[in-house]
Amino acid sequence: MGDSYRAKEGEVPPRDSALFDGETLRLRGVRGETLGVQVVLKGREQHPVSLELPADVCSVEGFRVRSLEVREPSTSMYGPSHGTGRYPDVLVPTKGPVPALERAFFDVAIREKAPAGRFDGRITIGPRSFPVRLRVDPISIHPELNPLVWVFYHPKEIARLHHVADDDGPQQIAIENKYHELFRRHGAYLATDLGPERFAPRRRFMHDVRYWPVSVDLSSDEKTAADVRRWLSLFAGSTVQPFTIPVDEPKSEAQKRRASHIADVIGQAGGGAPRLLRAVTDAVSPIYGNLMEAFFSPKNIPASAAYPHKKGQLFFTYNGRPPEAGSMILDTDGTALRTWGWIAYRYGVELWYAWEGLYFSDRYNGGGPTDVFQQAVTFDERRKGGEDFGNGDGVLAYPGPLPSLRLKALRRGLQDRLLLLELERCGGGQEARAIAEKIVPRALGEADSMPSWPTDEPSWEVARERLLDQIAWRCHVDS
Repeated sequence: MGDSYRAKEGEVPPRDSALFDGETLRLRGVRGETLGVQVVLKGREQHPVSLELPADVCSVEGFRVRSLEVREPSTSMYGPSHGTGRYPDVLVPTKGPVPALERAFFDVAIREKAPAGRFDGRITIGPRSFPVRLRVDPISIHPELNPLVWVFYHPKEIARLHHVADDDGPQQIAIENKYHELFRRHGAYLATDLGPERFAPRRRFMHDVRYWPVSVDLSSDEKTAADVRRWLSLFAGSTVQPFTIPVDEPKSEAQKRRASHIADVIGQAGGGAPRLLRAVTDAVSPIYGNLMEAFFSPKNIPASAAYPHKKGQLFFTYNGRPPEAGSMILDTDGTALRTWGWIAYRYGVELWYAWEGLYFSDRYNGGGPTDVFQQAVTFDERRKGGEDFGNGDGVLAYPGPLPSLRLKALRRGLQDRLLLLELERCGGGQEARAIAEKIVPRALGEADSMPSWPTDEPSWEVARERLLDQIAWRCHVDS
């Protein structure tokens, strides 16, 4: 299977695979793309699994797959759950053959200078061996450049886990850099909205992005204005647009007016477009007037009479819940996070905000550290008298850093988006839009009561194959 397939341990695998016909594993990709290959074993005996392809064409990395026990299904706040059971998610890099009882995972990273053509390899599972056919098309994508998904994190979580001081020193920054590199390799970027006094050590992480979150001191209007002036100085001459979300998810009228007041203070201090964008995780509202340049909400996209767009304003989205977009949780469809890249292309979204990626303590609900290798529930409002909780919510990578299977599915969708953009670049915009609209008829603010996209991996792979065929034709690719 590919990297957007996930089923509980013990579930019978589907009869059909988009990659394997029972005799041959067939892969196809472009330069700079990473293909995920997941081997699902039906038996209960451990076997070594290895995947071999020419080293000058691609690099292959194997992973052991660990599962988490879901004892309580995530609540409906996240959309439908697949229920209790053991869900594969933690991926542990392994040198040599992967010892697998039920699953093994491989990254096949096609090199930037890989020759175009068809290449042979083998996949070996215990005593059995099958041929691999890899086709490389001679175009390139660059998932690490201008990433779509911004993933929030808090430095103190990484410092605590790795037993270093949260002091912005070289040791802490070096460890954070490993997490940054992991997310960049998967087409996303980590960023945290710290104050200006903590920005300099982390400026290195801000390469090749369009937007960067920053924080301002809200203890008084004077301190807010002082921070605005500092940010304007720090970003002077930069091609990156900083933005700030001083009030997160304002729900009451008082909270919305508070957000508007802070936005006004920021503007009076010299902020506002294009130097320091004022943003809010909310839909358009008359309360905000012209004080906000950026709105993070699926409701705003596309524009409608209820949520009109004004010239110069930016409309982003964040997180996901069916039917608006796939969810981040553990106990949902394997294709859930693959939807993000396709939906972003379908609706022209330039920035997708994932509220947390390294949520190793349930600090929003007054909880302490979570053993995310053992405990599936990571966000639990019951701690403070609420009802909602989610398995794996806010955890896209594990301490180490180790990638998750969900991060691989996110990468798959983000790479699909780059392929759609490549087809558009070659003059195939109409074809790209038709492919995207067929696989995702409705999402975000156009969604109705049920998700419109398929939840099985083969349907997505058929769309991707059609996309690659159109690129080959439109871009005059001959591999």
